[in-house]
Amino acid sequence: MRSTLVVFVFAVAAILAAPSWAAQTTTLTESFDGTLADATWRLGTLDEIAPDGGSPGAYLHNPTFDAAVPTPRYVGPRPSPFFGDYRAAKVILLGLDVNIFSVDKAVEPTRPIAVVLASDMGTPTDPTDDCEAYFVSPKPLPRPGTGWRSYDFRIPSDETSVPNNWIVRGPCGGLTGDAAWNAVITNVTDVTFPFADPDTAWFFQIWDLGIDSVRITFRSGP
Repeated sequence: MRSTLVVFVFAVAAILAAPSWAAQTTTLTESFDGTLADATWRLGTLDEIAPDGGSPGAYLHNPTFDAAVPTPRYVGPRPSPFFGDYRAAKVILLGLDVNIFSVDKAVEPTRPIAVVLASDMGTPTDPTDDCEAYFVSPKPLPRPGTGWRSYDFRIPSDETSVPNNWIVRGPCGGLTGDAAWNAVITNVTDVTFPFADPDTAWFFQIWDLGIDSVRITFRSGP
């Protein structure tokens, strides 16, 4: 993990559990403070590092991104805290900040953003058993020109059946839904944030957009 990437924050958080519960958490954030070669999250080939104006400071900017569904993706070194056994690591949150400066057509007011956890099911050279679990945020994408918006996705890594509002899809090695969920959450090999419900088609257009503060949070206390 490059030293320009890692920012650890220790905090007391009571947002996750029953009343009066508190947990110490650790958050790892990609803040894009290095060069483009240092960036562990990317959008496309025309990415650039903007030195200021982010959320906060520097951010990843792509001013002419031609896509139907922009999809921030981890491209950094492995092993990585963003991958592996989320249950054993006690992962509780994934998030990022998004800014849509402009588009050449439109961003529908209800267009969502999602988080997708994918697993190669222990067979990285065989895609026929791959599996995904995804969650669609109830908070829509920001309207162009309205500034940065933060998205935090609760990751119920300790649940052993498919959590409410999560969708499991793919061949998944023929496993049942609950078994497939457990297989994914204990062996995450890819993480993305598509700017849409993953099961919805959209038209291509040119985006001017940025992402910042891509983060993962672990529970490190009781």
